[in-house]
Formats: sequence, structure tokens, C-alpha cells
Amino acid sequence: MIAILTKLIKEHPEWLHARESKLSFMKTSTPASGTKVDQGKVLIFVFEEEEKWPTLCVKTTRTYAAGESIRENHHNLQKLQEEVKGSVHSSLFALPLYLYDDGKIVFCIESVCPGVRFSASTQDVELVMENYIAWQSHLAQNTKEFQTLPDNIRLPVITQHGDMTPDNVLVSEKDIYLIDYDYAGVSTLAGFDLFNFLSKIKLSSETLRLNCGKYFPRYFESIGAEVGSYEALLPLYHQEEVKRKDVRL
Repeated sequence: MIAILTKLIKEHPEWLHARESKLSFMKTSTPASGTKVDQGKVLIFVFEEEEKWPTLCVKTTRTYAAGESIRENHHNLQKLQEEVKGSVHSSLFALPLYLYDDGKIVFCIESVCPGVRFSASTQDVELVMENYIAWQSHLAQNTKEFQTLPDNIRLPVITQHGDMTPDNVLVSEKDIYLIDYDYAGVSTLAGFDLFNFLSKIKLSSETLRLNCGKYFPRYFESIGAEVGSYEALLPLYHQEEVKRKDVRL
């Protein structure tokens, strides 16, 4: 696979910072999903000589039979980038560069999002919320589709990242990046990402309540939603989580 990857990079020097740079590769594996061992991903990071951050991230699976997750990841990332094309929000995500599938091997090539894993400091929470809400506001301004729910709730139908956990958020100075696109677009229920993210930060129940009370009103106002209390949506967010998990069963 490295030989195929090297050949593709030579054919696409625009993917690199320096066209003639010497390359090195670092391989790592992610945990398997559920009980199916072959669903875990294998990541290959491509480094250019003297660069601190890798330039490319290559995603594949341990077996070709599990490769549908790679195709979905690539397709979902393409959709995310199409929705923010030409805006500053395109920098939230990696760039989908290439999907390779010869019937035996399947992998996708993306640009790398720099940064470190999210930490639960007050500053980082505010930074993530500010950038995330701005992206969702952009999507809401470009949709005319709404859904009306019980308790006089009216929400715009907008794409959710689908797996916005602290592990999938990178922070770099004043920028954030959302990674891992397997579930992007699975849910269009506004606020699902926000609830998923806040509830999975390892904070006290009181801090979670305070964060929800602070950020949900800001979020709903920014997307033009009509919601009396976010608490009325909690059962629906839990249902979305179940639906998201069912996608991989």
C-alpha cells in the first residue's frame, strides 16, 4: 500500500508543501468499533522532511470488507466541504483529496488538521463553542427547511458532525478542527452535536448544567430556532445517539 500511496503523491505534488520533499510515514491503529474487530481504522500519517505536523492523513481498514466506512468518511467530508465552500468555515475540516479503491485495497487521503486534543479548560470550551456555533449559523442561513416539534419547537434542518466528542476536536491557538467524518450528516437535528459534546466532557453535573444553560440559548438564537427550553429536546437527542450507533450495526 505504501508503494501505491507514494506513487499517488508523486502524481499529485500539489498535496505537499514542498514538491520534492523527502517523505516518511507513521502508521497507527484506532480502536475497533463495537465488537467487530475488523471495523477499526488504520491511519498512516505522511510527514515531509523537517515539518512538525504531518501533511497528509491516509485512512484505511484492516480488511477490504470493512472498507465501506472509508468510502462514507470520504463522501461525508466532501459534503461538509461543499456546504461551506468559499467561506471561512471550510477550515474547520480536512480537505478530501483522494479515494482509492481497486477492489482489494481501499483508502482515502485527506489533508491534516493541526492541533492538540481538546482540554476541558474554560478557555477551550468557549473557543470550541464560538467556532462551532458560527459554522452552524452559516448552515442555517443557507437552508429554508425547518422541522416543527412538540412544545412549539421549530428548528432549521442543518447538518451535524454526528460524532462531536472531545476526542474529535483539535485545538490550535484560536482555531479548532473537527475530525473523523464517519457520521457526518447522519443527523440533521440541530443541537445534537452541542449536546453530544457538552455531555461527554468530563465535568461535574453542575458544570454541565451551567454550560448547557449558557451555550444552548446562544446556539438556538444564532440559527434562528424557536425553543422555549433545551431540556424538551433531551429525549430527542438521546434518540439521535441511538440512531447514530445503529448506523454501524
